[in-house]
Amino acid sequence: MRRFAFCIVALLVVSNFMGCQQEGKVQPTMATKDSDDFYQKLVNKGVEYYRAYNVDSFADCNKRIHQYLIRNKGRKDEKYLQLKAHWLKAEGVYYTALLGRPDSGIVYTDSAIRLMERLRMDPELCVITMLNKGNFYSQTGQFDLSADAYLRAMAVADSFETSEDSRIAINLGISTVYTYMGDFTSSGKWWAKSKALLPKMKKPDQFIYYNNVGNDYYLQDKYREALPYFEKAASLVKDDPDKTWDYYTARTNIAEILINLKEAKKAKPILQEVDSFFRKVDFGILLYYIRTSEIELATLEGRHSDATQMVRDSKTPAGMIPAAVVMRLKAEEQAWRKAGNMREAYEAHRQYHQLNDSIQSQNLKMQMNARMMEYEHDKRLLEQQQRIERSEMNELLAWALFVAALLAAVLLLVLYQWHRRRGRMKELELRQQLIETRLGNARNRLSPHFIYNALNHEMLSQMEGRQVDFNALTQLLRRGLAMADTLKTSLQDELAFVDYYATIEGQQIGDDFRYSKEIDEGIDISQVSLPAMTIQIFVENAIKHGLRPMKPENGEMRQLTIHVSRQGQATLVEVTDNGQGLKNGPTSQAQTGMKVVRQTIQMLNERNQEKIDFGVNNLTEEGKRGCRSWILLPDHFDYHVGK
Repeated sequence: MRRFAFCIVALLVVSNFMGCQQEGKVQPTMATKDSDDFYQKLVNKGVEYYRAYNVDSFADCNKRIHQYLIRNKGRKDEKYLQLKAHWLKAEGVYYTALLGRPDSGIVYTDSAIRLMERLRMDPELCVITMLNKGNFYSQTGQFDLSADAYLRAMAVADSFETSEDSRIAINLGISTVYTYMGDFTSSGKWWAKSKALLPKMKKPDQFIYYNNVGNDYYLQDKYREALPYFEKAASLVKDDPDKTWDYYTARTNIAEILINLKEAKKAKPILQEVDSFFRKVDFGILLYYIRTSEIELATLEGRHSDATQMVRDSKTPAGMIPAAVVMRLKAEEQAWRKAGNMREAYEAHRQYHQLNDSIQSQNLKMQMNARMMEYEHDKRLLEQQQRIERSEMNELLAWALFVAALLAAVLLLVLYQWHRRRGRMKELELRQQLIETRLGNARNRLSPHFIYNALNHEMLSQMEGRQVDFNALTQLLRRGLAMADTLKTSLQDELAFVDYYATIEGQQIGDDFRYSKEIDEGIDISQVSLPAMTIQIFVENAIKHGLRPMKPENGEMRQLTIHVSRQGQATLVEVTDNGQGLKNGPTSQAQTGMKVVRQTIQMLNERNQEKIDFGVNNLTEEGKRGCRSWILLPDHFDYHVGK
């Protein structure tokens, strides 16, 4: 069985990979007749007919598609050319699998591949068509060209990462090709790769694997190694009614192996079984193989006259596969030799060696050619890989240059921004120094003003014989000098300073002066910060320009109140009095104090997202008079001006 099993397997592979269209019922009436869509659906329908072995319907589909292509011969659009590519592929299968003319099938398939590659059609479909080409070359005995077709299919499959099924078919095909070329080193390598894919194979592919590995061992005369593979192949399809042909093919191989193992009793019933089946289907090629095995069996059992009679009765038909003829000549030589007819034995021996040497010589040529093709294929792959690597390196180099240029631009931008920021920082520092100097001058002018006023009040009180509070005066002088050089202070220290100031001023105003503080519960004034002397300026303006000029009437008290409360995420400090208010506008002295407050807050607000807010206005509540000065202090305000 040196060639037959392979030929059957080749047809099976073509059947499995006839097309990549979706299976299922097709309704041609859904598209307008005599349109591209209609005939594309007819292509799919033809695939269904082929899979169902409905030869006449399959041939009719191809014929109708061909007639449509002829009617539209002048068209060059992509849709028309794609339909033509599908028809060429199907026509290649028709000529090879159904008419037994693989040479014609190769011509059609080659045209289909060129057209598919030009149109850049679905890579999966291209791989299937290349697989068909490899199968067709195998059936013509051109195994070197078959191997090349499979290698090209594998290159496409690797490039486009096609389905697992197509990769399995490629590995099975190329493994089988090397087996029947007699290149068992290469076939062993490829069968090992196919074995790795065995868990992913469907049952038909598993059958091909086990049957053809058995053939590989058989052709190496390793009969005991071959037997379990044929047995496994037969067991896979034994109970499948659609695989009866495959089952009896594997059984025929088993019978041949058993004869070579000298196990005539086991081989005889199997030969009778397969002979009965293939006589029913009238398949002459396989019946020729079976008759060869029967000659070998008769010789093995010592029935020499039966063996020689079968030789006389069973002539070799013209066009028989050469490997099958070699097997027959070898069996005839043994039969004539055992029967003592040396002349006939010599003639069979001569013809056997002549034909076998021719086959071996042809196989060696194909092996050398296949090796050269595989070398060229590997060379092309290597060159392609090198081109890809060079392209990737060039791309990486381009990216590296781009990144370097980008980094250089970023660096220049950073240096520019740094230089610009540095200039702005210097400008800001100079501005802040100028503001601080101006504020310091203003505050230094303001602080002695307070101190001199306080001294004048105390001296006047002493001259008038009133009691003098030197402790309050001392504290006022000490804190006033300290605050003159301080930008920020706590509300606690600020109010303590105001207490001393209000005490001294209150003594001068008289007994009708009342000073009070209201701090809402939960406020820790030691943790609240504000610009130094702000509240003191509010209080001074309230006393000097609101309360002192006002003459008491009917025992009315002159009142000064400081109220501290929370407002959202800020602290509100309010200074209110019931004096005469801002009837005539603030005096120059009041303007001086408020100017200090305004400049200080403006400078600090420039460095903060949350702003300090303040204001001075007359009381607007009905029945009340006086003035209200206030400042709103955010909780997270930054008083550092040297940023």
